Amino acid sequence: MNERQAILIVEDNHLWQNILKEPLEDEGYDVTIVDEYQEGRQALETRSFALVILDLKLAESAPVFEGERLLAHISQCYPETPCIIVSGQGDTRVVRDAFKQYHVVDYIGKDQFDIPSFIELAQLATRPAADPAHLRQTLYERFDVEEIKDLCFDLSIDFDDLRGEGKKERELVAYCQRRDRLEELATRIAALRPGVLQSVADHRGE
Repeated sequence: MNERQAILIVEDNHLWQNILKEPLEDEGYDVTIVDEYQEGRQALETRSFALVILDLKLAESAPVFEGERLLAHISQCYPETPCIIVSGQGDTRVVRDAFKQYHVVDYIGKDQFDIPSFIELAQLATRPAADPAHLRQTLYERFDVEEIKDLCFDLSIDFDDLRGEGKKERELVAYCQRRDRLEELATRIAALRPGVLQSVADHRGE
């Protein structure tokens, strides 16, 4: 149960506003939609949001990525608020930089949009911090070393910096836990292994 958690969507395309809004409302979320940077700032000042979903480039004529400006504002003023980028913008460098600089938990390309995966990402992002023990178990049972390296790459973590006597999955979880990045790790795991964390999260909430 998300208990009517509030989600802010920042998207200037009316079709995509509905595509994003409807499945979230079907899951019981309280969704607010704005279509530009200033409205996004005003919405954030008005109430608290459990999650922000935004397009990086909100206006074709804008000289900068308005969504990235809003990410910077959220990072500075609302650092605990997670963000998901949903964008048709193909500039992978900008997306990669956003992951490094801001509290971005995932990116979904509009050409690869899938409602079940989208809902799962939203649910994970709006839940309490993931259980470290379960993350370690999931990595141990379902990920090999090369896949853990890929996870590190996605999270901009140097695999060789995961030191200690334990296995790499244990060290990766500990690294993320020390830096308050367990939600990001859980979200990336869910993207690669859909549904694997869902049953445990539901069990914790019973």
